[in-house]
Amino acid sequence: MSADRRAVAAATLASLPLVTAPRLRRLLEAFGDPVATLAAVRAGRVTRFIGRCTETDPDTLARQWREFAESPSVGFEIEARGTHVWVAGDTDYPIPDPLPDRPAVLMGEGQRPDALAARRVAIVGTRSATPHGLADARELGAFLAGSGVTVVSGLAIGIDGAAHEGALDAGGLAVGVVATGLDVTYPRRHRTLFDGVREHGLVVGEHGYGVQPSRERFPVRNRIIAALAELVVVVEATTTGGARITAGYAGEYGRPVYAMPGSRRNPAAAGCNSLIADGAIPLLDPGDLLIALGRARRLGLRCRPPALRPRRSGGAARARRRPGHDRRPRTQRPDRPGPAGSGAEPPGTRRPGPPPAGALVAELMHLREPDPSASGENADF
Repeated sequence: MSADRRAVAAATLASLPLVTAPRLRRLLEAFGDPVATLAAVRAGRVTRFIGRCTETDPDTLARQWREFAESPSVGFEIEARGTHVWVAGDTDYPIPDPLPDRPAVLMGEGQRPDALAARRVAIVGTRSATPHGLADARELGAFLAGSGVTVVSGLAIGIDGAAHEGALDAGGLAVGVVATGLDVTYPRRHRTLFDGVREHGLVVGEHGYGVQPSRERFPVRNRIIAALAELVVVVEATTTGGARITAGYAGEYGRPVYAMPGSRRNPAAAGCNSLIADGAIPLLDPGDLLIALGRARRLGLRCRPPALRPRRSGGAARARRRPGHDRRPRTQRPDRPGPAGSGAEPPGTRRPGPPPAGALVAELMHLREPDPSASGENADF
């Protein structure tokens, strides 16, 4: 059995009409190898594995699958496009964790498959980003890519696209996760960005060729973004957007979630602030991500306050320049101990660390299966 034959069989199964992630998973669990599973589809022995089907009756769908499986078109497409195919459980499958809902088959296209061999950080956020949010995402993408980290995102308008642009600006690696077929560019305005990610990384997805954008597929796609990443960073997000869904999956999968805090007057920061309140780690210095990945010392980096951290101004800055200036703060924060009547911390004081990221999952899981008729910021519509 050649690897090419197995890849064609897996991609054909992933391209079956009306196939879903659970249906494909059931098929492969029942018959094991993709080649054996495809043979069962061609023999018409898969009706009982289709499960509940609202689109048509299972017998009709099984016949459609049988007709599709006889066609060699997927094999021709894979060869012509140079598509990579990964099957869950294989040694080269890019999600090694035995996650219950990881894609049974993942496909990708691009000139740098080694992007999946590097450390990976996902950067996600709202489509309706502010100029500051776009600048932060682009800067963060460039910082990580310049440090040898692959930037994973969804190639959407807004924060996702800005993060990928930053990674490409830095000459680094990028992985874009799509909710369509690999031959579909969506949104269309990101055609140049898609080409750049293919040149400097990979575009990956779980759907067959020709699958068009559909609102319900984007939230499901977000689980792949979270699963491919070691860390997930939310730059800007509303309280009900797709970035919150990605953060929810990340928490479920044991991936640390970071969020950039923002003004309470900024609706695009409300989701980040809420995540932090629920236990996400506030991201004030991009170097913290390298520390979490264990790369800072290896790269010889000294983490210093970057442009992402606002500078002090006014009286606080003057007080810092004038030794002995005893400026009484308006309030004494309980987590900032210091001498009575002063805002200074005694030397050696250790500030408490952020709470664990996993605590945010419980509240977010209700977003996991959104109403397909509802609008969502990460739905790209």
